[in-house]
Amino acid sequence: MATSTSRTYRTEVVGQFERPQGELRQRLLATQSEHDVFSSAFTEDGCWTYGPTLTRFTVRHLLVVDAASAVAADEDARTEALVRAMELLEQQGVGWRGDLTVSVTCLEDVKPRR
Repeated sequence: MATSTSRTYRTEVVGQFERPQGELRQRLLATQSEHDVFSSAFTEDGCWTYGPTLTRFTVRHLLVVDAASAVAADEDARTEALVRAMELLEQQGVGWRGDLTVSVTCLEDVKPRR
């Protein structure tokens, strides 16, 4: 009988804006203070941050993943983070250029310093 492993991840997806123009640019600039890096956090709903230059953005999530192994959970977390970030950006009408970079950190693997 296979058992699943539950692992908690902090994920970051980083990308570059596809040069927002017109109404989108104005909306992003008007709400930028709500998306400032100093108010960022890893949350289940996701936290989207970007600067006033509208060049780069980051989407952070806190994910709990159940999988058959740690390796499978790592890959599932990476995929889930990417999908959630793309959905958030598409809901906002934001395009990106190039590839999105995904990083995941499993909190169970973090060893505290003593």
